[in-house]
Amino acid sequence: MFATGSENLGPHQWRILARRIEELAAHSDVDGVVVTHGTDTLEEAAFFLSLVCKTEKPIVLTAAMRPSTLLSADGPANLFQAVITATSPQFKSHGLLVVMNGLVIPGWQIIKTDSVALDSFHAYPGGSIGKIVGNRILVSGSPNIFPLIGRFHDHLLNDDELPFVETVLLRGGCGDKPLADLGVSDCKGLVVAGFGGGTMPDKFTDLLAKKASSGCTVIVSSRVSRVTVLEETMTSVKSKNVFPSGSLNTQKSALLLSLALDANLDAQELGKLFKVFSTK
Repeated sequence: MFATGSENLGPHQWRILARRIEELAAHSDVDGVVVTHGTDTLEEAAFFLSLVCKTEKPIVLTAAMRPSTLLSADGPANLFQAVITATSPQFKSHGLLVVMNGLVIPGWQIIKTDSVALDSFHAYPGGSIGKIVGNRILVSGSPNIFPLIGRFHDHLLNDDELPFVETVLLRGGCGDKPLADLGVSDCKGLVVAGFGGGTMPDKFTDLLAKKASSGCTVIVSSRVSRVTVLEETMTSVKSKNVFPSGSLNTQKSALLLSLALDANLDAQELGKLFKVFSTK
């Protein structure tokens, strides 16, 4: 659908893709839908589609870490395995899946952990739910059905751009500069990639409290690849408009927050939304 690298894709294109997926899935002669997508934003695309699509038929995303011109390109095998998965009755009603490097992974849990390796994609939290050997799928885990599957299906009914959510990455010695650099930006949503379990410098936290109290919803995530940010692990912020991201990384947190703001959820509803990723 889009003849461009996935670094150029975002919610606008993914909404068009979601509509096409649902259109195809509605056909009686279609058993499942396979989507090829670039690896740069694959985890975000999978998360977004999981939040907006509603279909019992398998939706499978796949990609390639090696160009087709290189020796041992992985694209053909990944595509073949994605088709096997999409047509398998074992994965009916499992929600969106990602197939990479012989693994079947719940789409909402997919994370990219390496820039170039074939085994760059993994499930977090949890693990893969299937392994493909030849023409066979070996189911190896529980379904891990996404608790928010299709939660924002209504987003497909309009053409409005999603509210933009700012992201801020902290680094040692940054103080309050990353937030101060935003100036008087009137952003309605902000995601902070903090340290470890969501810790932040004192100066930054003071300024963040003011930002949140002015009407900006803040999600605190982490700059590490496997995120765990809970109320008890993050630096406390004196505002009722600041929430921990749970197991969501910065980019996924920004997508969820953007959809929540688009749906006009209040602070209490929004807090419950992110709490889903803080409980087992």
